[in-house]
Amino acid sequence: MPVAQRIEQMPAYVFAELADAKARIEATGHRVIDLGASDPDWPPHPSVVAALAFAQEAHAHRYPPYRGWRPLREAVAKWYHRRFGVQLDPDREVLITNGSKVALVHLALAVVDPGGLVIVPDPGYPAYRMPGYLFGYSLRTLELDPRRGFLPDFHQVKANDWERAQLIYLNYPNNPTGAIAPLQFWEQAVEWARRWDVVICSDLAYVDMVWDGRATSVLEVPAAKECAVESLTFSKSYSMQGWRLGAVVGNAEVIEALYKVESQVNAGVFLPIQRAGVVALELGPQEEALAAYRARRQWMAEALEALGFAFTPPPATLYFWLPLPGGLDGKEYAQQLLRRAHLLVTPGEAFGEAGRHFVRVSLTRPQSELERAVAAWKEALPLLVAP
Repeated sequence: MPVAQRIEQMPAYVFAELADAKARIEATGHRVIDLGASDPDWPPHPSVVAALAFAQEAHAHRYPPYRGWRPLREAVAKWYHRRFGVQLDPDREVLITNGSKVALVHLALAVVDPGGLVIVPDPGYPAYRMPGYLFGYSLRTLELDPRRGFLPDFHQVKANDWERAQLIYLNYPNNPTGAIAPLQFWEQAVEWARRWDVVICSDLAYVDMVWDGRATSVLEVPAAKECAVESLTFSKSYSMQGWRLGAVVGNAEVIEALYKVESQVNAGVFLPIQRAGVVALELGPQEEALAAYRARRQWMAEALEALGFAFTPPPATLYFWLPLPGGLDGKEYAQQLLRRAHLLVTPGEAFGEAGRHFVRVSLTRPQSELERAVAAWKEALPLLVAP
């Protein structure tokens, strides 16, 4: 059967590919230690899980409000005020979504015209590039320079591309590099977006995974509501990744446009999950989990340095973004590591061309597995760096 040309041209989703590669190795009887996934291993708070008991009520299974349950929209607005001092109208400036990934893609449909142009960071979360394949938009990359703390220089994009652009994705704390952005960066981003009439989409997925410094919101910039929206997810801070709960907040016109897309494509989020989201926001991030991730980060930084890697420990997120010695290719390195050590890491090129000589290592496994992973890595190391 024929399939659409856009599907033929679309690369496989990297984490689906990694899962398949892992399954093939495990089918041969070997156990794979997975340091590639961004899948927190900590369970949600018991009070969050307990909120699902509402599902026992008959009316809980009806269609939820398309914009999201109002108490959750109010809770998101209150969270923004507590966290960043930002005022949001829960009726016009908050939309509840089925996680953040699908909302990030649908946002392009909401604000970019056919044949339009989207600016994406390189390296960056693969979902930012999907509108180019799915909807035929042109993509321009904005390289995140390690010498600038993985912050982009907006002058990289030519003026004629800024004139065509309608959407730019930005993500701090950053996946995969772990960088954070100061408020001055967001002030600059807002200035550029207003100058060229471009919508900023700030992806704030790792807001609570910050080890040095603090996370900032684009909406802290007074003029940001003129041109920006921000995406939240309950996946990382509250270990609710399988629940598919998120929110998009900010510019009311963009929120309304995204609502039109979401209401046509999705039917809202299961109401008990939204009730659990209110509980999660009121409880706050899981401090026990964050303490465990911080300890793992410290241990892994020392272990990777002992393996010979030269890097600066990232100030945020659950990852290490490792430059490979001697300009080694990240995809080949990851394949060899999986084959020889039964250890899975993410090749950097999954996040863009700028990541070709990197791999991403995740901290979302228990300490005992991290130790086994490093031991296996050390044993395989002479073979991995051989010419």
